[in-house]
Amino acid sequence: MKKLFGFITFFVALFIISGCSSQEKLYVLNWAQYINEDLIEKFEEDNNVEVILDDTADSNEIMYTRIKNSTQPYDIVIPSDYMIDRLRQEDLLEKIDYDLLSNYSESNFDSKVVALMQEINAKEYSVPYFWGTLGIMYNKTKEGVEEAVETNSWDVFFEKDKLPVNSRVGMYLSSRDAIAAAELYLNEDINSKDLDVLNAAKDALKNFDYNQWGTDDLKELVAQKNLDVALVYSGDFFDVLYNYLDNEMEVTFDMFVPQDKNNVWYDSMVIPKTTKNKELAHKFIDFFLDFDNALENASEIGYCPTLSSVYQEMLLDESIEDVVTHPGYYPGEVNGISYQYLGADIHTKMDDILTDVRS
Repeated sequence: MKKLFGFITFFVALFIISGCSSQEKLYVLNWAQYINEDLIEKFEEDNNVEVILDDTADSNEIMYTRIKNSTQPYDIVIPSDYMIDRLRQEDLLEKIDYDLLSNYSESNFDSKVVALMQEINAKEYSVPYFWGTLGIMYNKTKEGVEEAVETNSWDVFFEKDKLPVNSRVGMYLSSRDAIAAAELYLNEDINSKDLDVLNAAKDALKNFDYNQWGTDDLKELVAQKNLDVALVYSGDFFDVLYNYLDNEMEVTFDMFVPQDKNNVWYDSMVIPKTTKNKELAHKFIDFFLDFDNALENASEIGYCPTLSSVYQEMLLDESIEDVVTHPGYYPGEVNGISYQYLGADIHTKMDDILTDVRS
């Protein structure tokens, strides 16, 4: 009887293990802290699947490399505007089957997002997720900094005398963003391929001695008063603002978003050709288009939703009023354009400029 019981136990265990191993998996490549993990669990329960979330990508270029090299069978990736353009041009994306998206309607999205996507023919291949702008985050406790930023805008990153003495300045460690800041300062097109414009941007960057180059860490450095001014993405600012408000910490920082000339970015959900489960990928996209899910996701993450109804609902939530009513939260009224993919040669040129500037 003991032997028989042992065999039964073995086969039951084997059945359970086999059942678990046959469970569908969905591979998602995303930025860190950019999706509500409670919703991930809900999607798993609703669809009896396992979501493998890779949130280690800290640049669009890393996302591109992983898709290009097929390092994982990613089913969902959430890149930015210009990288969507590149992935589309290089035939690395599946077209979206809108018949599989019961929650999708173009009219539900902010009209400016739709217009920006049309500039690169992105609609066939992507569904908007969050959007925002570039911003100038600053330390409110440093005397004269707030006035200097609001008066001089992008100039504060390129002309030291536009800031109070001994101001500490951080620049974004990304060739595309650093050069865009210089082009905005020079009143040039941020999608320019003109080598004279790119070289002028290089000169502007080389003529300023930045105290810190960084990415996500810049927002924390300003919040901790270790920097007085830094170039940040608006979403990064609101992420740290959410954190400080939730933990009832003193907010000694703010962000100025130039309204007259800026970059308006958007991230979208795409299905790369590495996918092994297109139908499940569409279910995932549709899940995050559901109004309640989209609202919960946006309220948790801190970035501006692309769905107009979700944004309007968030305006009614007093618990996040300080965030959603901030002048820099909603990018729809900003006079800005999105990055476009400018080709491998220009991309290499920009990287060379950044290397030269930092050396």
